[in-house]
Amino acid sequence: MISYNIEAVENANRGDAREWALCKHYNVNREAHDSSSYKSNSDINVDGKHISVKSSGFTLMSGNLCGGLQNFNEIWNLFEQNVHSNVFAYVTKTFTVYEMNMNEFKAFMYTFGYLEKESEKNGGQLKIRCRKESQKMEKWLKCHL
Repeated sequence: MISYNIEAVENANRGDAREWALCKHYNVNREAHDSSSYKSNSDINVDGKHISVKSSGFTLMSGNLCGGLQNFNEIWNLFEQNVHSNVFAYVTKTFTVYEMNMNEFKAFMYTFGYLEKESEKNGGQLKIRCRKESQKMEKWLKCHL
């Protein structure tokens, strides 16, 4: 895992602001949020890195992508087998970036991820989410550098 600070970018959506700030860091022009499938694309593709950008309280996979699977391990395995990204960048509220490979990101998710049920309006299936940013999470990230 590596860590570095980036310049903050203002946006009404905090997740978009972190993604756009990382785009700016990598000199990638971003004018709108790109909602590509996790199977076929990444948030940022630069210098051989296919980066999935994450921030506080993110959803790893929406329930409709989880195929009715009923436990964390099964849903994680589906994600891991199909994800396009090879780098996972968690951007904190202070715009510190923690870039992780798959093994590091898996450890992060098994520590801070949890199952949540989608609303019935959205199909009611289980999805994996990550906890909101906390001091415990920041400490974990720093200890794994």
